[in-house]
Amino acid sequence: MFFFVPIQAQKLMKDSVAISLESVWEKAARNSKEIKIHHLHTASGAEAVKNAKSKQLPEIGFNANYGKLANIPIFNNGILHHPDYIPLEDHSIYGATIDAYFEIYNGHKLKTNIKKEVAKQELSEYIEEETIENIHYQVAETYLKLQLYLQFEKLVKKNIYQNEERLKLIQKLHAGGVVLKSDLLRAQLQLSKQKTSLTEIRNNAQLAMQELNIYMGEPDFQNLKPTDSIGFREGQHLMSYDDYIDSAINKSPLQKIAKQKVALSKLNIEGLKADKLPRIGLFGDYNYSYPQIKLYPYENAPYLLGVVGVKLSYSISSIYHDVHKEEEAKILYEEQKIAQENVQDNLRKDINRAYKRYIEDQEKIEELQLNIKQAAENSRILNHTYFNQLSLITDLLDADTQLLQAQFELVSAKISEQVHYYQLLKNTGNL
Repeated sequence: MFFFVPIQAQKLMKDSVAISLESVWEKAARNSKEIKIHHLHTASGAEAVKNAKSKQLPEIGFNANYGKLANIPIFNNGILHHPDYIPLEDHSIYGATIDAYFEIYNGHKLKTNIKKEVAKQELSEYIEEETIENIHYQVAETYLKLQLYLQFEKLVKKNIYQNEERLKLIQKLHAGGVVLKSDLLRAQLQLSKQKTSLTEIRNNAQLAMQELNIYMGEPDFQNLKPTDSIGFREGQHLMSYDDYIDSAINKSPLQKIAKQKVALSKLNIEGLKADKLPRIGLFGDYNYSYPQIKLYPYENAPYLLGVVGVKLSYSISSIYHDVHKEEEAKILYEEQKIAQENVQDNLRKDINRAYKRYIEDQEKIEELQLNIKQAAENSRILNHTYFNQLSLITDLLDADTQLLQAQFELVSAKISEQVHYYQLLKNTGNL
């Protein structure tokens, strides 16, 4: 099988970049497009809050007009006959108006709108926080996956080297008529399978590298070399299950998001109630117009007129128009409260699952370390007995496979331990 790799990719793959998980997190935080999108959404929410607060300021407007009046037709003999026209001395008409309105009371609708925008902006912050937590977890999972494949690659390469050396001995024995051709074929087949497995492992490692490079904003084919150790690290502290639950309730972005949605639903109900209350405000306008046709007697002269006062308005139709809106808002409020409880239930399940799996992984690691010792000893014995014609090739190859499988399982358990640890941190808002 042949693979085509671009020249630029080959150049990049020559040099490995040593990188820690912390470094990947830092670069991902700066370059992740998903985080940037939510950051901009949060910034727009801050402007929406300012816009809502600006509605408390008085409304001031200005308009002006200029036009020409036509002569006025009078139909003295009916509309079907030719009209008489009243001539106008001046056909011009113009004016300018400045008006202002300042709301004194509107059922606290403005205050409610400000609270809603503040709540939305906080919700955007929590969603951004959740996005960062998710990116951190996805990066950690991919980083650990890369460590897993690179470790598998080392183990398989070592196993291939040992199998090649053993195959040379078997070929010599076969040439001398000591072993059967079937033994040679079985040894060749196992070596071929290991080489195919190595290709698959290398491809998986390259895919994981590409994923990390995309998170960091680096070229896709940049070769990476993880520097973090595999397995439990200093500084990792496993809290009790109850402590993890308390941390999730107080710090988990998912819990904050659910709680904020409940608050928003409640503010929506308050806003609908405010719509049913009257509005009271101060108004004023100042007009400069020509001609004076506002008051009798009329004059062909410009005039000034100013008016100030108090305005009261009330939407009677809101009494029956908003009935179903309020009921809908109350139902959505109850829905969000249940959704918040559901989030807590899911957090408890996820934390309990990750907590138990983490402890299982620690127990597995101890067991697998003993299993490797046993498998290694068994492989050593069968390797010795086979070349002394005391065991079969199938027993030797099975022992070799069991040793490699035990080594795979140990590495997998150490990686799994780290994955479940990061799951605990993510679910509790500490990643």
